Amino acid sequence: MALINSEVVTLLDIAKRTGPDGLIANVVEALTKENALLKDATWREGNLPTGHRVSARTGLPSVYWRRFNEGIAPSKSRVDNYDESIGMLEGMSVVDCEEANLNGNEAAFRASEDMSFMSSMNNEAESSFLYGSALTKPEQPNGIIPRYNSLTTGYGPSQVIDASRVSGVSTATGTDQSSILLVNWHPKTVYGIYPKGSTAGITPHDMGEQLWTDANQRRYRAYVTNWVWKMGWVVEDARSIVRIANIDQSAFASTNRNIIESMVRAFHMLRGPAGKKVFYVNQQVASFLHLQALNGTTNSTVTIQDIGGQPVTMFLGCAVRTTDSLVTNESVVV
Repeated sequence: MALINSEVVTLLDIAKRTGPDGLIANVVEALTKENALLKDATWREGNLPTGHRVSARTGLPSVYWRRFNEGIAPSKSRVDNYDESIGMLEGMSVVDCEEANLNGNEAAFRASEDMSFMSSMNNEAESSFLYGSALTKPEQPNGIIPRYNSLTTGYGPSQVIDASRVSGVSTATGTDQSSILLVNWHPKTVYGIYPKGSTAGITPHDMGEQLWTDANQRRYRAYVTNWVWKMGWVVEDARSIVRIANIDQSAFASTNRNIIESMVRAFHMLRGPAGKKVFYVNQQVASFLHLQALNGTTNSTVTIQDIGGQPVTMFLGCAVRTTDSLVTNESVVV
């Protein structure tokens, strides 16, 4: 039951340790209730003010069988360094003072408006984990999909599966594709980061009552809250993620038989230390897997477990999470 007893440190775990003021912890708790990725991800403080420098072993030393009176050549491992960046996500809540005081509870009104900002930042963070690209938008951190976006280059040959293959031939067409991700969360594989010496998660800055300017350059009194989230994503071990690509939405009924096989293959392709292994799917795939468990055709592979009073689909012991941020308009991966 790695889903429950995992030792990885989550965003909420870190927030609860930041000090006696419960505000940040409460904000993070509200955030993670709505988001599977934030609930599952482990987080670490970056070793740089603007990111995290990773030292990854990319080659092993040579070893030899030796006979008496013969020497061996010296060797060493190869280690490469690379930096993962941190982005700064912000929002500004502005509430007219008179509007906030209409119901006699200014604090409650502001809180309801603030929650919408947290939800928006939550959605954007989840989307950045999946699709963020520092190449096209240098101000945001790198996500997962752009790193695993080929079947033949980079991580593709070992970590990307074409779910559309029938008899060895890819059948996906059009820009209505989707993906499944299998992630092994662990402090030495895949994790979220926040700047060195800073606080994890969203930091709210209550700027109090201010004179604000409307679109016509006219002034009014407003309560202002600035929301700041400095975060990024690190893939320290590329073998700890598998992408199942080319799930053709228009041909889902005829190709969904490949999903179970692809997920089994992904499970056995995953490498790295033991962490929290989670499949992330869209609603269509989640419904398909749930039905497979109910009809018993793949009962040894797909099961439904009661965890915390909620039914959770499990695949070979890994939780299956639904995320709306996995879009259905991806291009075919080749």
